Amino acid sequence: MNIELLEIELHGISGTITNYTRNPYIIGYIESLKRFLHDHNEKMIYVIVEKLVNWYDKTIDEIMVNDYISNKEDHLETKKLLESVLANEPKQV
Repeated sequence: MNIELLEIELHGISGTITNYTRNPYIIGYIESLKRFLHDHNEKMIYVIVEKLVNWYDKTIDEIMVNDYISNKEDHLETKKLLESVLANEPKQV
C-alpha cells in the first residue's frame, strides 16, 4: 500500500484501533500518523506505522480470543494494511 491509499484507509484504521485500546501511546501514534500524513512526512509515517505493526504483533492473539471483540476481521484487515505500508517502504541506499 502506498501513502495515498493509507490516507484513504486512515479513518477505518484509526477507528478500529481506538475502539479497542485506550493505551495513550497507541492513541498518540494514531494522532501523530494523522499529522505526518497531512504534512507528507514519509519518514515519520513509516516510523509510526512500524510502531503500530509491532503493537499489533503483540496484541493480535489477545484480540482474536477476546469474546467481547466483535470486529476481529477488522483488526486482521487493519494489521494487513499496516504491514503492506511497511512492505512498500522505500529502501535506504
